Amino acid sequence: MRLFYLLDPTEEEFNRAAGTHCRQDYAVIHCSHHAAAVLKITNSYIESKFKELLPVDKKAVLITGCDTGFGHFIAIRLAKDGFIVFAGVLDINGKGANKLKDRKLPNLHLIQLDVTKSVEIQDAVDHVQKIGEGLWGVINNAGFGIPGDIEFCLLDHYRKCQEVNLNGQIAIVKAFLPMIRKSKGRIVNVSSVAGRFSWPGLSNYNITKHGVETLTDSLRLEMAKFGVGVSMIEPGAFSHATGFASDEVCKRLKKHVDDMWNASTPEMKETYGEKYPYLMYQMFLGLNSEYTDANAEKNVVPIMDAMVDALVNIRPKPRYLVAGGTGLCDIYALYAIFCPYLPEFISDYFISRHTGCHKSIAEQTN
Repeated sequence: MRLFYLLDPTEEEFNRAAGTHCRQDYAVIHCSHHAAAVLKITNSYIESKFKELLPVDKKAVLITGCDTGFGHFIAIRLAKDGFIVFAGVLDINGKGANKLKDRKLPNLHLIQLDVTKSVEIQDAVDHVQKIGEGLWGVINNAGFGIPGDIEFCLLDHYRKCQEVNLNGQIAIVKAFLPMIRKSKGRIVNVSSVAGRFSWPGLSNYNITKHGVETLTDSLRLEMAKFGVGVSMIEPGAFSHATGFASDEVCKRLKKHVDDMWNASTPEMKETYGEKYPYLMYQMFLGLNSEYTDANAEKNVVPIMDAMVDALVNIRPKPRYLVAGGTGLCDIYALYAIFCPYLPEFISDYFISRHTGCHKSIAEQTN
């Protein structure tokens, strides 16, 4: 192909060569995908057939973001299973923390832990060391998102999300890694299927989850020489079963959207109209209406199973992509699997049709 460029071919010669080249590329890619699929299936069979689990034996685990959602329920699950659990909460006197206290589990220790505050992180390190049981695992679960188009999202919104979702995970890893190295334990970072593809109106969240993927991959390679296992959990559509769309989150989101609209230029307001920036907020209200405490713990069992496996499997997986949703399949998990292999014009087509972002402002807001 490079020779053709140098020799200045005719259009017919170029098309003929390009066609041959593309067919060869397609054949190689086609064979590679078949080989990758066979390898994946074989590996999955071996993993399930020869899986060995370590004994719990009062292993100590620190979890961030235990006020609601995955962190809340995995703290209870691990404590019941016999782990010593250090549950980090954003508000030690808040609703979520009080629910954990009401469980009266003797091996569940609540810690005031805002992952953006170095003082609270150091206090958590001191508390774990004071208990004197060492530390086997860290589940980096704390996170949130502020949806909105890039043109609307404030820079401060990006900074806040990155401070919690990405920088917070880095800070927790760095603080507790010496203890994890000593025990040859486990780091489990909660990412998302959104870490594998991008979504209109969610760049704030997507950026941080792409960062968590990179962070975890690098850490896994760096820690292999110490015998430390590093995994990431990639939940699919679980918003209906977590605090991601709780009453408190929806109230905060409404304020964020108000701030976006108020900070918009006159030209932006004229272009988009007032209804547009609130579309995502309306979607979250819909998710909120599906949430019930009674079903939440049951619905997140697949996530908890993945977390437990990452903690005690002798050979933990690098990635645990866990499909959720309430329908026949989790479309977001499917996007995560297939989007990296699709040309952008195909993935863009499906995502734009799914979200309606290709439609005019008038069509989206009516």
